[in-house]
Amino acid sequence: MNNFYPFHLRSHFFHTPLVIMGKKNPEDEVFEFRIKFYHSGSDFINQRHFMALNHSAALEMFEFASRKDSIEVEVIGLDRWNRWANRWEPSEELVDEEVGIVS
Repeated sequence: MNNFYPFHLRSHFFHTPLVIMGKKNPEDEVFEFRIKFYHSGSDFINQRHFMALNHSAALEMFEFASRKDSIEVEVIGLDRWNRWANRWEPSEELVDEEVGIVS
């Protein structure tokens, strides 16, 4: 047995199950989304940020917040934060879908 660690640390260290150090499920990863939009009748671009598992959940939260605040909006962009590249990347899913937010 390794005598480098005191006994109480040795016994805990060498008998700890390795299951604790399992990999995370990629489906449980949360991303930051930035939604760019216009208020109806305004020329200024606004944005709101949401933490969500995917773009659909972020848009649902945005729709809920818009209804709650009684604002009419036109979504013009949806970006996802890439923390590894340290930049915003356009969400491809928005391009493929018709987004029908509060009208």
